Amino acid sequence: MKTLMASQPSGSANGIRRASEIEQNPLGGGRETVESIVVAFVLALLFRTFEAEAFVIPTGSMANTLMGRHRDLVCETCGTSFRVGASKELSDATCQLNPRAFVDSARCPGCGAVMRLTDAAGEYKHAYPPFAGDRIIVEKFAYDFVDPSRWDVIVFKYPEDARTHYIKRLVGLPGETVFISGGDIWTSLGMEEPAIARKPPDRMRAMLQTVSDSRHVAEPLRKAGWPDAWTDWASDATKPRWTTDDGGRSFTVAAGEPATLRWRHFVPDDWEPGTPPPKPEPVLVGDFQPYNQDPEFVGLHRSRTFGALLDGGHWVGDLAVECMLESADGVGVVTVDLVEAGKRHSCGIDLATGTATFSREGVVLATATTPVRGKGRWQVLVANVDDELSLAVDGWRVSADASTTWTRNFPEAAEARPVVRGGRPGETEPDDLAPVGITVAGGSATVTDLAVLRDIYYIASDTQAGLVGREAEEAFLEFPLVEDQFFVLGDNSSASKDGRAWGNREKPLHHVDRRLLVGRALVVFWPHGVPTSWNVKITERCGWELRLPFLPNFARMRFVK
Repeated sequence: MKTLMASQPSGSANGIRRASEIEQNPLGGGRETVESIVVAFVLALLFRTFEAEAFVIPTGSMANTLMGRHRDLVCETCGTSFRVGASKELSDATCQLNPRAFVDSARCPGCGAVMRLTDAAGEYKHAYPPFAGDRIIVEKFAYDFVDPSRWDVIVFKYPEDARTHYIKRLVGLPGETVFISGGDIWTSLGMEEPAIARKPPDRMRAMLQTVSDSRHVAEPLRKAGWPDAWTDWASDATKPRWTTDDGGRSFTVAAGEPATLRWRHFVPDDWEPGTPPPKPEPVLVGDFQPYNQDPEFVGLHRSRTFGALLDGGHWVGDLAVECMLESADGVGVVTVDLVEAGKRHSCGIDLATGTATFSREGVVLATATTPVRGKGRWQVLVANVDDELSLAVDGWRVSADASTTWTRNFPEAAEARPVVRGGRPGETEPDDLAPVGITVAGGSATVTDLAVLRDIYYIASDTQAGLVGREAEEAFLEFPLVEDQFFVLGDNSSASKDGRAWGNREKPLHHVDRRLLVGRALVVFWPHGVPTSWNVKITERCGWELRLPFLPNFARMRFVK
């Protein structure tokens, strides 16, 4: 493995660092030494015959795909695990902690509860220590043999300063014109009409971000009278067909007439456990990113454009739902529907035959044969992403007998608006305040582990200062590319300095030349260790931090997608 040393600003907002350049933790410097030794052995054993290099992600421009310096949190109200950024806490000049940059509270993305991260003196609680960003291996020889592919996560030399390395996702290829519109990527070659750039199945699933998870229910909110996120949609609330015995974590319906279970996004605004929550009101799904716990990034607010509460700066219509579906009798039809801009996209599965039918606004697009047949239990994912309806069963994408896509132009996508009727049980017309539904007819079924996910929303703003809030967004942005030029964006669109914001209007610099490519991000090989309770106890008793790296976080070791 080739080992190189290069100058890089320690406080680079979006650059990545080689493993040898990682900042020393002022609270536990010995840990980095031990980890460096371990990293050296791993690289020597696994990559000695390849040209590869280790880097550290310092900031959150690629969250949630890759984590920069962060703090791991577990909501004390509902148990949701999430991470908040901590890179701004380090001084650019000295790499020492800057208390004025502390994020003193964080909002849980699951239940909305506000967690206080600092004590009365303004010091961080020992239970929330900072961790360095993900350590990744970059496959430097990858593009010596094949051309880069759209949606690759790539490392390159920053066009404005070749001494600095950046990591972003590749979305535009040489010769194309790239458009950002309606949160999606559109491309064209020559004089052809722009078409939406669809993600392959593995990238699409990896890029989805969790909005709601039925495994994490906030009991204090339920006791205060908040409705469950998933609700029986019968007009008569006194005769529900869907029932739950575990506080909204799973639901069962008996055989009979069609019965619908619908999801609404309930998130209290600025609510702290122990205080009365506000009146419950369904919220539009937005691009809120829990990593960005900074006041400058828009969170829950009432949108002037849509006339409803919005969780983020931009409404996101590309949604997916994942659940464990169990059939005890092996008959009936299970239909999952996803609403976007008032249009219903459905996937119905006949349990007797295993046939799935994909429909949009009642018009059949295609059918497919699935393993969801008879009695059994399956993990099902239905997604409406990038103008394509898809189904995956037990992690495998189901192939349909015809296309399940549809065609729009990007100005139409930019003008799409959510339909807001109130999101009340009994409503029969599609409503973006109740955008996910599961209907069972003619059989019994149980659904557990219900998760609602959203796609990444790419913001159409070409200034770093304007990447927050719809008011700063253009209808679309256009980026022409010529030979050997690539266009890249960060997955954390509201907090990424990328191809949208380089250079200036007089001298635009939105592309990355082929000669600046370093390689493809291959694997997260050494996430931070697993914190243990006895570590925290020693820290609290002794007044100084002890963090041992001998419990590797294997669950976060993964290939980068």
